Amino acid sequence: MRADLSLQQAPPFSVPARFLVSAPLFGLIAALVLLWHGPEMVSHRWTPEILAVTHFLTLGFLAMSMLGAMMQLMPVLMGMVIPRAVLFSSVIHTPLFLGSLSLGMAWLFQINQLFIVATVLLGFSLSAFIVVVSDRLLRSKNRHATRSMMLLALLALFITASLGIYLSLGHGVQTFQLARQLTGLHLSWGLIGWVLLLIIAVAYQVIPMFQITDEYPVSHQRWMGWSVFAALLCLSATHIWSLPIVKIFASTALIACLIIFSLTTLWILHKRRRQLADTTMRFWQLAMVSLLLLAMVWSAQAYIKIDMPALLPGILMIHGFAMTTVNGMMYKIIPFIIWLHLSVHNKNLRDKGERESQVKVPHMRKIIPEAASLWQFRFHMSSLILLILASVWPLLFFYPAAIIFAAAQLFLLFNLSKAVYFYNMKLAELSSQY
Repeated sequence: MRADLSLQQAPPFSVPARFLVSAPLFGLIAALVLLWHGPEMVSHRWTPEILAVTHFLTLGFLAMSMLGAMMQLMPVLMGMVIPRAVLFSSVIHTPLFLGSLSLGMAWLFQINQLFIVATVLLGFSLSAFIVVVSDRLLRSKNRHATRSMMLLALLALFITASLGIYLSLGHGVQTFQLARQLTGLHLSWGLIGWVLLLIIAVAYQVIPMFQITDEYPVSHQRWMGWSVFAALLCLSATHIWSLPIVKIFASTALIACLIIFSLTTLWILHKRRRQLADTTMRFWQLAMVSLLLLAMVWSAQAYIKIDMPALLPGILMIHGFAMTTVNGMMYKIIPFIIWLHLSVHNKNLRDKGERESQVKVPHMRKIIPEAASLWQFRFHMSSLILLILASVWPLLFFYPAAIIFAAAQLFLLFNLSKAVYFYNMKLAELSSQY
């Protein structure tokens, strides 16, 4: 059963909005880096330019939007109050924004001092978020599966951040030993531990609520998070000791989890009670197909030993699955919180007997028009297809992929900014009546 909605606990609009609107800025920066450096940057997956783009997307886009979404969803879905939410969001957002920018620039220009600056800023931002939010979750009386999975995701984020700080210090401090062998572990805990676990946790709530579907199976909710986390722990052990059987077992378990989650989600969406499709559902479907393709690529590499393009798994996981899911959820979260806050304003006016001062609150689907979000989805999907093709034939498809990706991010930024402008205009309309 979904957690009870606690609409009165929703934080001010600025708390999630600053994070969500900032995210496509980093997507746009990543696209510009791709255009500036050209197909030569994909000669292998560890070029400084690729590492810069990866961190612009994983920190600047994904972490930025996921932290903002958590600040909105936890009070509403879990009834948890984040103390002094506006101040807290500012304290988290500013160093996260500057730290993500600094780390990307450090990779691009190979400036050691920027690695140190990024380490301090990101270490502070992520640590503060993990400590405060974990405390709120542990204190929560809610025992929904989403709570435990969010705690596991935060623990994975802590491991990811710790490994990232260690690696960053190796690049920024000459006397500090650089442990390159931890790079794969850092990537695994970040993308599969933090990103995948949090998206699954949120999916348990928002897909039934917004798409009018059945709940995920109880066994799925009970065991999926622990299975992913346990498999990652086993995989981590293989980085320390030579355990080939454990590595095969852990990889198989993770591949199975990817397949089970994606197929279950696609089935639940297929059997939804509201047959009117919206853009968010299309984003979810594209994300699940990408996750299935990732499982197939991973299986081909692990078991059949087929050589795959080096960047293909990253494209499918970061762009195809993670960014697609987050992009789609933005089209629900932003209209929902605008509708919610304006409805609360109107309710307060009715309670005061000032019905004539109310503003018209449009349907959520009108706040960001369906046509606008659908066109952005088409650009996003096209950029994913072109990026997949570019991983195989970079000289032919690299520049079209980068251009379309930039257009998709610019379109997303425009849609979100227009929604924020709409909200501010409605607030100004309310203020002018006093």
